[in-house]
Amino acid sequence: MKLRFLSTVTMIALLAASTAAYPQSGNEQKGFTEFETIQGTFNSDSRLMKFDSTLGWDFNKHFGVFGGVPLYFTSTPASTTITGGATTTTPASSHNGMGNAYVGMAFRASNTAVDYSGVITAYAPTGSTADGLSTGRAAVDFTNRFEHSFNKLTPFVEAGGSNTVPDSTFTTRPFTSLGAIAHFEEGADYHVFRRVDAGASGYQIVPFGNQKIFSRVNGGKGKNPFDGAAEASGSGLTRENGFNAWVGFEPSRFWRAEIGFTRSTTFDLNSLAFNLRFNVGRMLRSRKS
Repeated sequence: MKLRFLSTVTMIALLAASTAAYPQSGNEQKGFTEFETIQGTFNSDSRLMKFDSTLGWDFNKHFGVFGGVPLYFTSTPASTTITGGATTTTPASSHNGMGNAYVGMAFRASNTAVDYSGVITAYAPTGSTADGLSTGRAAVDFTNRFEHSFNKLTPFVEAGGSNTVPDSTFTTRPFTSLGAIAHFEEGADYHVFRRVDAGASGYQIVPFGNQKIFSRVNGGKGKNPFDGAAEASGSGLTRENGFNAWVGFEPSRFWRAEIGFTRSTTFDLNSLAFNLRFNVGRMLRSRKS
């Protein structure tokens, strides 16, 4: 299993390197970067919010570095179950705090055939394991994105390898995990009209070997591994398939808002999700120029 996982990551890295070697064109962009992001995922099982501050520096249009610290606010609504005439009420609960601090490198390469971007992120175990905000171990994720625009339509494919299941750019997960995984997403964005786009994608999480999960919604009323117990371990616990659909709106060059629907077919969860991002770095560079 470990050999298979390493082979997958190696293949992704080779694809990324070959794409980045293509000739480039365009104006160089460099300077300070900062993004402030608010992300939320809401379903019948839980409410998850993440506030993320990311600071960085772009050396040119191909390479940059960044770092940040997320803050999580999660809650589980009260629930009542009746078993054999006995009524059991589970009170509402919440788990709030700092997640894992992270640093990383971003790579970008564009050409007429395909546009590539890659991100390597390293996480420090700064979050609480009791609240499901950390595994207590360092983690590394390598994510690659390939896309190409056909007029208004832009299909894309993402593929990556990690020793934890990362949050996506659209949803916050109800747990953090420890164990080798590969993650994939395939979809497309469509430019509807000025400042508005819509998109859809499918995603897959493929675990390798034993997985350990730390719940952010301990006390959830569902029957999934992250419901009921703060920790769980076993083979295949993080395996997941699902799809997303969203609408994006950019009221200015500095703001982007997305709202949509995500369906986890594996965990039988239908969620409303949103993402609001403010590009502070672009605003500051614009004022300076």
